[in-house]
Parts: sequence; C-alpha cells; structure tokens
Amino acid sequence: METTYKLTSDKLSGHLEVAYEDGLLKRFVIAVKPPLTPRQYGVFISSLNPNEERVKDFEEVGLKVLPVAVDKTNDKIALFCRLYERFVGVKYKVSRADAGKMKLIKVDEEMLRHYFQSTNFLFSGKWSISNLVKYYNELRAEIAHAGKPKHPNGWDAVYAGKLSNEELTDYWAHLRGLGLQPRKNREGSVVDWR
Repeated sequence: METTYKLTSDKLSGHLEVAYEDGLLKRFVIAVKPPLTPRQYGVFISSLNPNEERVKDFEEVGLKVLPVAVDKTNDKIALFCRLYERFVGVKYKVSRADAGKMKLIKVDEEMLRHYFQSTNFLFSGKWSISNLVKYYNELRAEIAHAGKPKHPNGWDAVYAGKLSNEELTDYWAHLRGLGLQPRKNREGSVVDWR
C-alpha cells in the first residue's frame, strides 16, 4: 500500500511529493516552476528520510506536509488494515460489507492514526471499519478540535456565569494550569484571575 504526501511552501510555485510503500520511501516528485535552486534541492534531499515515520521532518525546513487522501476503496481498506496491524498487533479480517462502507468516506493515514490513538470511548478499543464509518463525523469533529482548549485562556466573568458548578471547577483548574491566581472580594467570591 502506497501513502503519498504533498509538500508545499509559500516560497515554491508548485509542490513536491513523497510516496512511501510499507513505511519505506518509494519515490519522490519535484513539480515546481521555476526549478529548485541548488540550495533548495540540497535542503530537500537532506530532509528526505527513507522512513515514513520521519515525514514530519520536512516541516523543520519550512514545508507543509499534507497527506493525499486515498481515493480507491481497495487502497483505503489496505491502509486501514496496515494501521490496524501496526496498532493492534494482529491482522484485520475484512468482510464483504467493509468495501461498501469504505467507499462512502474519505480517509488518509493521519486520520486513521488519530482514530487508533484516540482515547474517546467511541473509538478506543472498538477499532473496525464499521465503527470508523459509523462515527466518521465524530472523528472528524474530534480532529478539528484537537489542541483547542475547552475553556478561554483568561478570566471571563460572563462565561463563568453560564457554567454549572462542576464546569466552573474545571474552568478554574484550567486557569490555575495557566499559572493564574484567583482574586477574591471581601465575601470570598472570585472576582478576577491574574
């Protein structure tokens, strides 16, 4: 199964591509105009690692790494099976219904890695093509919100006034985690965080 990554930059007119098969470099394509300068080519080649796990090394030299979505159903199933075996340790047994289900969604390696590594109870330990398709929208939403804080990164009295006691305690823990300290009035109520 081949996995392709598109490498782009504001400094390039066009893109670069690297493709890996079974985790090892298979090919690379330089599709830019004007051609790369000798310096740019040297930087690209020095960042080119034969192992797919190191594909993010291109970000260190200013390239954006975008996995190319797999379009063919058989390729999607092969990608799922490869990652399933990598994360679970056993081969995935594909059913006839799986092909029809995978045809309906778009997946790439980054999405499937997130699916297998997620601690969300919808996915964790329930890895199958059926489960992936069933909770596809929830997975996309989780990926979209990954890294975003649950609460504002500063004190917001209006926001705090809308929270339940449990949510307010969580919000305060978030603020303490940012290094802020509560400021209280004479009655002991929190009026600000600094």
